[in-house]
Amino acid sequence: MVLFRFITKDVWVGSRVRQFKMVDHPGAAAVLAVQDGKVLLVEQYRPAAGRQMLELPAGTIDRSESPLDCARRELEEETGYSAENWEVLGHIYPTPGYTNEVLHLFCASGLTKGEQRLEEGEDIDVRWIPLEEVEAMIDRGEINDAKTIISVLKYLRKTRQQS
Repeated sequence: MVLFRFITKDVWVGSRVRQFKMVDHPGAAAVLAVQDGKVLLVEQYRPAAGRQMLELPAGTIDRSESPLDCARRELEEETGYSAENWEVLGHIYPTPGYTNEVLHLFCASGLTKGEQRLEEGEDIDVRWIPLEEVEAMIDRGEINDAKTIISVLKYLRKTRQQS
């Protein structure tokens, strides 16, 4: 199954048509799972970054599923957890300079532990880290993944406004 396509798009810019080459992407979903003041993160090697990265569970939306269904599936596959409560945190365009990808952000709670179901070739470690430590890791530059930073900061802002 082809998930990504390279396309050329003609766009009017000013008084003329310009061509833009981009990646056509079906979209993705990420899950900020919080329980007892801790955040569920996954650690995996990211070849494009050339390093291990600590980030939220996330993945590409299958063409036949909703963003929420993708978030549920990815949480279960990558971490083994399922969640009873789901909240939309919004969506972002992670790299609009070269792709039309929309990344849907969710917050999950009421977690139940199950079995990790990794795809072939995946090597993912699951880690629970206190929310305050995750925030400090972002501030120190130890967490560099955009979806994780944005989701955590949106969550912190929301919870602090409610206090």
